[in-house]
Amino acid sequence: MWPPEALEFLRELEDNNDREWFKANRARYDAYLFDPAIALAEKLRHLGEARTFRPYNDTRFHPRPPIKEHLGVAIGYGSAGGYYFELSLDGLLVAAGMYRPAPDQLERYRAAIDDGRKAKQFEAAITEATAGGLAPAEPSLKRAPRGYPSDHPRLDRLRMKELIAHRRHALEPWLHKPACDMRLRKELEAAKPLVEWLGDYVGPSQRADR
Repeated sequence: MWPPEALEFLRELEDNNDREWFKANRARYDAYLFDPAIALAEKLRHLGEARTFRPYNDTRFHPRPPIKEHLGVAIGYGSAGGYYFELSLDGLLVAAGMYRPAPDQLERYRAAIDDGRKAKQFEAAITEATAGGLAPAEPSLKRAPRGYPSDHPRLDRLRMKELIAHRRHALEPWLHKPACDMRLRKELEAAKPLVEWLGDYVGPSQRADR
């Protein structure tokens, strides 16, 4: 859980997004945002090792605020997917799976969906994630990917390019209570079969440049 001061900090950061302000307020960032996130990740250690991200944006090639206006933590996240949560003024994002699979990973995913037995396991994993409170990503493609018929029985799954289940919670009082930790753990654990399915049938990218 995060204290109410975490949201106060994010609101002030939105109005004062520069490195000097952040440097002067770094102790607040650590106490109200970073440390609670790490404490929460520690409770999810059974899902994998936590990885945090630098608070600074790379502004060399893309114009953007110098400081990230969110805090995200990836858990057990390798080249074949994992778990993620992120707090910002847009809410608490909870997600699991594979966000941006490489082309060869998408090929293996589609081949698995084309296989009735493997697809059945995928649907079971999605059902469990949905029962836990998450929702699968909407299909990104307008039509069937190349090599698959337009009347494929699992066309909507083939049209997916984000292989995730996710939910964005509104900023509500329970974020500041122990219920936050319990809810986030329940949702991520419900997505464990999905992450395992991706590991079994998609795996890491074999592209040399990835």
